[in-house]
Amino acid sequence: MGVAETEVLDAVKAEPAAGLALYDPIEAGLAELREAGAEAFDVKSTAGNKAAREFVQRCVATRTATDEAYSNWNRPILDLQKQVREKRDAILAAVKAIETPVKNQIDAEQKRKDEERAAKAKAEAARINAHQACLNAISMLPRDYLSAPSAEIAAAIRDMESPEYLGQRDWEEYADQAKEAAATALTTLRAHLDNAKAREELAAMKAQQEAEAAARRAEEAKVEGERKRVAGIKDRIHAIEIAASTCIGLGVKQIQQRIDSLAREAADDFAEFQADAGAAIEAALGNLNTMLAAARDAEELAQLRADKARREQEAADAAARAEREEKEAAERAQRAEREAAAQREAEARAAEQKRLRDEAEARRREQQAAEAAGQRVRAQAETLLGLLVESRAHVPAGDLADRIDAAINAAKGE
Repeated sequence: MGVAETEVLDAVKAEPAAGLALYDPIEAGLAELREAGAEAFDVKSTAGNKAAREFVQRCVATRTATDEAYSNWNRPILDLQKQVREKRDAILAAVKAIETPVKNQIDAEQKRKDEERAAKAKAEAARINAHQACLNAISMLPRDYLSAPSAEIAAAIRDMESPEYLGQRDWEEYADQAKEAAATALTTLRAHLDNAKAREELAAMKAQQEAEAAARRAEEAKVEGERKRVAGIKDRIHAIEIAASTCIGLGVKQIQQRIDSLAREAADDFAEFQADAGAAIEAALGNLNTMLAAARDAEELAQLRADKARREQEAADAAARAEREEKEAAERAQRAEREAAAQREAEARAAEQKRLRDEAEARRREQQAAEAAGQRVRAQAETLLGLLVESRAHVPAGDLADRIDAAINAAKGE
């Protein structure tokens, strides 16, 4: 069936020159507006302010006339465009209604052919995949028996050698490949069978050797256990013997705890070494009691020295505190006098000068507070360092004396 040609209309050419001509009279008046607005208006005077307002009204009237000219020219064009669009849409809809049934027939036939080809390809792929899967299963079968017992491998070989193994399926053009895959799998399985038999024989030999080794280890463990028991008792006795030496330099509380611990030891717990243990406990307790008495004397002396140093420190702190409070009172009086003078001066100045003076005063106060705090810290640090140096002479040589020396050197930067 032939199709008649459709006539296509030429595009409509727009003529913007007619619309631009509307602005010629308005644009001609722009020069007059520029000239009138070039001179500054004296808006402070009544006449000048009135003239400025009249000039602005002229500008507003010019802008309003410009918008109206555009609207009057553009409204008929918009109506015509709407009519043309409606006509175009009607023609497009009519052509689409005529075209759609024929297009649907073409698409349906193409879809039927595509589905038929896809179904045939899918069926063929499924047939080939099924054969390939079976061939792959035969090829992969030996992997399942790589570490299997020899009895299981022998059963698998008998199953593959039977005629029913390959005969249960129609292999079609893959029959030769199936025979080759089965033969290859049988060869691999027979190798696995030989390896399994050797592995099982080796495992039996290793089990016997392991049983013999376990018996030897049990006997050796028994001997080692006895050795460790005796060594443990001797180590406990040795710890008792050196108990006094391990408490050198300790305080009363630690020495008393060690005495209490030794008093709980029983010689009967040391088996055949109870005589040695009893003698060691008795000797250690004697030495520790002697050390306990000496430690108590040393702690009493240290307490007396500490009380004296504390009283001296408290007196020095009280003197420093009185001096610091007197200095702070003087500083507060000076600050009060300066603030009063600043307040009187501030009342005579402008608001901006007052704001600047207040900011400067705030910064000055912060600086003075920081300097005062630094002076207090330095004064206290020097006082503490002097007291520490003075008290060092009353501390006996030892760990505490070493720590005091280290603190003094660090404070002096040595």
